Amino acid sequence: MKIKSRSDDFIVDEYLDLPRFSSTGEYVIYKLEKSGLSTLDVVTQLVRKYKIPDREISFAGMKDRYALTSQYLSIRSNKTREIREKNFTLTPLGRAVRPVGPDLLRKNRFKITLRGLDKILIPKIVSNLYEVSKYGFPNYFGEQRFGSIRHGGEFLAKYLMLEDFEEALKIYLTQWSSKDRSRIKEFKKFISRHWGNWEECLKVSLPPNERIIISYLRDHPRDFVKALNLVNPRMLFLYVAAYQSYLWNKMTSEYLRINFREEELMKFHYAAGEMVFYKTISDELLKEFIQTQIPLLDHKVEFAEEKIKDIAEMIIRREGVSTGSFRLNKIKKAFFKSVPRNLIVFPVELETYDPSPDEIYPNKFKLRVSFFLPSGSYASVLLRRIEIGKQKTEITFG
Repeated sequence: MKIKSRSDDFIVDEYLDLPRFSSTGEYVIYKLEKSGLSTLDVVTQLVRKYKIPDREISFAGMKDRYALTSQYLSIRSNKTREIREKNFTLTPLGRAVRPVGPDLLRKNRFKITLRGLDKILIPKIVSNLYEVSKYGFPNYFGEQRFGSIRHGGEFLAKYLMLEDFEEALKIYLTQWSSKDRSRIKEFKKFISRHWGNWEECLKVSLPPNERIIISYLRDHPRDFVKALNLVNPRMLFLYVAAYQSYLWNKMTSEYLRINFREEELMKFHYAAGEMVFYKTISDELLKEFIQTQIPLLDHKVEFAEEKIKDIAEMIIRREGVSTGSFRLNKIKKAFFKSVPRNLIVFPVELETYDPSPDEIYPNKFKLRVSFFLPSGSYASVLLRRIEIGKQKTEITFG
């Protein structure tokens, strides 16, 4: 099964409660439509090309680079303008009294084309989809949440917790992904080779934020804490969120393991570890799962169930960190925050369309599906869940 062979194979539309519009509002609300760029890529372009301060730009949810997406964004500004670039457009909708934020996001609609399918397997895929709509699936954070560890397998935020600030900064400045542009790979490899020789590091072409950090290190070569506090706050948030999401995924996998026998579970490996899914579930257990929430961890997390607390303490111990270390005392622009997250989630308004020959993969078929998921839930996880029994399917992104 092939996913995202083309940008329009994966369409995501954001649904939120727009702020109240007012002609005197200080925020301009925009509809952002993009392809080939992440939400942060767009923000970076707005900051660099249009000289819009980063702190004045707000959005509700992060949207993937490898998709055709629409979402909402606000800019605190006296100016209202339409922006059209190669890979994105910003269309002004009006002024509002408050910015767009995650609290306004309700759900996302996904329209996905599954490609490279054997025709004989399509009925099973459809059956699996409707099975998931009936029984739900674990609300794991998807693989795109862990882009920062594709290449190194290290979590920057864990080193912040351990107060190994040099290693945390090294991860930020030197680890690169296979999907990074060649220029990014080259400067990160260069910094890795010349780590500590900050004058030499400044000789290579650097993005603005990295140049600011290394310039500071040239003058204060061991002040890694201040250097980390110079990292773009949005980027630090992503690193913290990645580790917090990884811990939540591990807690959820353990929770499922204590409720099912091993042979009742399906397992999938991903960049940050392993996800487990149940095949079928009793009505009684399903009712329990629907009511169960597992919290994201921070230094003052509270647990509704003792068994969830026990699982969390076991995982924290295995990680070699402590509950208290979630309080990042020396980092001003990043923090862990505990919020409850539903154990399982359901796709709603699921629709499948008649399969047709695949114009990309000869002698194969494609199947279009659409559904809604609550905000913060991942369609990529649902697609992992419908992996077909003994048929080895390949889910590719891009």
